[in-house]
Amino acid sequence: MYIEKVQAGEESQYAIKKDRTEVGRFILSEQGNGVKRLRNLQVDGDVSKTGILYVFELIQQYIQKENIQEIQVKSHSKELDTLLLHQQFELKDGKEQLWTYRVNC
Repeated sequence: MYIEKVQAGEESQYAIKKDRTEVGRFILSEQGNGVKRLRNLQVDGDVSKTGILYVFELIQQYIQKENIQEIQVKSHSKELDTLLLHQQFELKDGKEQLWTYRVNC
């Protein structure tokens, strides 16, 4: 799998592709100071839970390559909280359920 930028801008859109076939999409919206927020992550129904872990690893590798310092994710479920914790995200705001992942420079 790999990531391909579809549209640049304040809310850049990305496609997640496997063998040139799109299997998902997401948006990285600009928050300022090298911080982006991951929004609207969608993957095809046939992507397994293990595949979701791989998608997050792929996104983390991509932001490191693109020199993005931090990515934020708003969680809406306990399952996503568990996944984010596993992927080394830290809970920044418990009330807002805002998680962050900082790239080690």
